Amino acid sequence: MIKVLVKNNTIREEVITDLQATPLSIFNQKGIDISGSQVNLNGVILTSERFNSTFESLGVADGASVSLNSVVKADGANK
Repeated sequence: MIKVLVKNNTIREEVITDLQATPLSIFNQKGIDISGSQVNLNGVILTSERFNSTFESLGVADGASVSLNSVVKADGANK
């Protein structure tokens, strides 16, 4: 089992899950829409191809705590 701290611009929640879960499954479980977002796992950007990779295949060890973030940059962020 692993502990995932799920964060976006408005939510910060902890999820306990197994290594066979995927980042996308965690976001779906929490009702977080990641379209148009930059997603990272412990600060490493995940491409859309990796959203359905298991945490185990992403290098997360059993018993670990990880941070899974979805960040949306608003139009004003570039000004």
